[in-house]
Amino acid sequence: MRACVHPQAMETIRRMSDFKRETIVALSTAPGRGAIAVVRLSGAESLPILTGIFRPRKQRNVFPRGRPVLGRFVDGAQAFDEGLALYHQAPESVTGEDVVEMHCHGGPAIVGAILRLAREMGARPAAEGEFTRRAFLEGKIDLVQAEAVADLVTAQTEKAAKAALYHLEGRLSKALEGVWEKIVEAGAHIEAAIDFPDEFEPGAGPSVSGAPMGSAELVALFAEIEEALGRLVESYRSGRILREGARVAILGRPNAGKSTLLNALLGADRAITSEIPGTTRDTVEEVCDFGGAPVRLIDTAGLRDTGDPVELEGTERARKAAEEADLSLMVLDVTAGDSEVAWATKESDGLNSDNLYIFNKMDKSSFEVKERACAFLSELAPDACEPLFISALTGEGLPKLREEVARVLMDEDGLSGAVSVLTRERHHGQIAKCLKAVRSARAGAEGDLSPELVAVHLNEAQTALSELLGRDYGKALLDRIFSTFCIGK
Repeated sequence: MRACVHPQAMETIRRMSDFKRETIVALSTAPGRGAIAVVRLSGAESLPILTGIFRPRKQRNVFPRGRPVLGRFVDGAQAFDEGLALYHQAPESVTGEDVVEMHCHGGPAIVGAILRLAREMGARPAAEGEFTRRAFLEGKIDLVQAEAVADLVTAQTEKAAKAALYHLEGRLSKALEGVWEKIVEAGAHIEAAIDFPDEFEPGAGPSVSGAPMGSAELVALFAEIEEALGRLVESYRSGRILREGARVAILGRPNAGKSTLLNALLGADRAITSEIPGTTRDTVEEVCDFGGAPVRLIDTAGLRDTGDPVELEGTERARKAAEEADLSLMVLDVTAGDSEVAWATKESDGLNSDNLYIFNKMDKSSFEVKERACAFLSELAPDACEPLFISALTGEGLPKLREEVARVLMDEDGLSGAVSVLTRERHHGQIAKCLKAVRSARAGAEGDLSPELVAVHLNEAQTALSELLGRDYGKALLDRIFSTFCIGK
């Protein structure tokens, strides 16, 4: 990983570190039984602790940097496991400190013994995300890259993992660096014009060569910055869904085939299906991959007027699920005739989410039914996509349904897992703040606002990006970010 941390921020990062730099230890693989487990140490005492726990087979206490060494884990003179140890010397390690990785067999007793011995030799248990936090504080990665570590761990689809990896590699940070440099350039020209209006010398000030930019040149530069920031802001809906997933409610009247559709999309019998109306009384939720988008499907009770208090509660929960969903799949039974059309027309008016109309049971229908469905859809939702004809029972039309759900939820950048997709609310908020400040600066330059006030707006924009990348931060921000990490990362 290559950091995109500005050199001037390095000393500030180290000075503001709130750690006493004790050596820390944690299990970095999942808890429980497994074939292999990895225990990590980070800090100045990592190597001495390793030499007290691990005995190399060939040459005693010799650990070439970055190379695995085969040996035994010992408690005093008694060996209790065989495995590998790797030593990474500061500052070339992932955290910038001495780091040790101990690969042992994954039984809880073995892992517990290694952790106990490390603590007895002076290491303390690591806090959530403390290894990554130290990497940030040592300038190995910036804050966007640090957050990408957690996103990789929790990615629910391959495309979500791809987007997180792009961020971890510093590609988003590099794009933000380009915007930051343009803001600094504009600010340098404005400051130079303020400080040296009559005696400005070429080359004075950061990024300034020649005479200071005039209003027209600054406005053009601001517009260029706005375009780049605007694309990032617009990408957040897709990026949020990549990282957090989308909620998709399956709605319809009793026996429309909602539960059968859920089971077909999941490839498993998750929901009970029956010809008896009202079988589904509560919502049933499962996560699956729709073209790279992690989607939480919510099967709901059939929507109808009923005197059964339990079924009535189910319909209320169904409507609540629709209100909270990113998308609703309106499942229509094409064999039910005009009553289905009347129901869908009435029900659609009360929904706040986007709707996709799914015409189910095509295995029991005819060409004339398809024509009527198309006419109904063109009247109900003129801007809707082509009708989606499926058979949840046979699987007909399900691939196209998956594609259409992914298309509605995410734009092309999200579907491709592009570099520029924003996936976190913090990123979106800071870039939106930066964009607002740049727009104010451009409006000021166009309206002949004093250069001093334009500079204030640019300082706000620069501060927003600095906070995003982690050049300017406080302990509370770091605590909030790294508290969401797992221990061992």
